[in-house]
Amino acid sequence: MSQAFDAWKRTITRGASTRAIAERLDSNGPRIKRHLEESDPPVADTVIELARAYDANPVEGLIAAGLLTRSDVDHAATRDALSAVPMLQLLEEAVARERRAVDRRAPEPERHPDEAHGRRIKRRRIGEGMP
Repeated sequence: MSQAFDAWKRTITRGASTRAIAERLDSNGPRIKRHLEESDPPVADTVIELARAYDANPVEGLIAAGLLTRSDVDHAATRDALSAVPMLQLLEEAVARERRAVDRRAPEPERHPDEAHGRRIKRRRIGEGMP
């Protein structure tokens, strides 16, 4: 059993014995010991059962047991979230992101530092010659 899983199990069960965990899971000690302590990695179904019995997040238990990675979970959550978004909204977001990317890549037009000042001088000269 990994240290991460052992720490997670101790935390959620508040250090309960194998016998106490078995009673809480309505199981027997040898099964709990085999599934959670001797098996490497622990048995996923029993990890989930343990988490639910102690009102803990089963995903955290599966990660601690090394059965899932955070990346696995993040990927699945992103895919599920995106599948709930209407296609038109996804396309509008994609277009908006592309426009922002293009705007960031586009070079600024070169302007002469005296351009605004030069216009004022020109207007003054034109105005001076008028009656």
